[in-house]
Amino acid sequence: MRTKLIFTSLILALTFISCKKEVSKEEIKPIEVETNKNNFQVTLTAIVKTDDNFQLYYSQDEYDVPYKEENSVWVAVKANDNPQDIVFNLPENVIPNYIRIDFGTNEAQKEVTVKNFKMKYFSKSFEAKDSLFFNYFIPNDCVKILDKKNSVVQNIKSQKGIYDPLFYSEKALYDQIQLIVK
Repeated sequence: MRTKLIFTSLILALTFISCKKEVSKEEIKPIEVETNKNNFQVTLTAIVKTDDNFQLYYSQDEYDVPYKEENSVWVAVKANDNPQDIVFNLPENVIPNYIRIDFGTNEAQKEVTVKNFKMKYFSKSFEAKDSLFFNYFIPNDCVKILDKKNSVVQNIKSQKGIYDPLFYSEKALYDQIQLIVK
């Protein structure tokens, strides 16, 4: 009799423990992340050691200088001793011919290490890692290349006292853009 009582208690305990609420598929709601695959995306992976704001200008015409403020995207960058992705999402259906990346407005920002540059449009992409970045971009006089092999640049004031470190895209980048948008 004692064995029957223990056996019955064990079966009842297992029944209550194994019973769980069945969740219907209607109750499970996936987290929806809004992604727009029509956007041209530029990602600069860099080590930026001081909080700053980076800006990307784009031109849809032939080399359109000066770049227009309304054709730009700003990204706030937090200081980090590790590489971080600085992602510029261009407006829907904008395909640039040329771009310009401004390496910040914070004059306390001195060194920036470029680890990777990537452009993505739909399923196609283009990357230039480390020093290959310099094959596609030209610095202005507010940028000094400290170590080309390791892609370390220093933001400086120009001889005229202006602080506006930036890189202009080369024709080689234009050619790469044409390949990924076709």
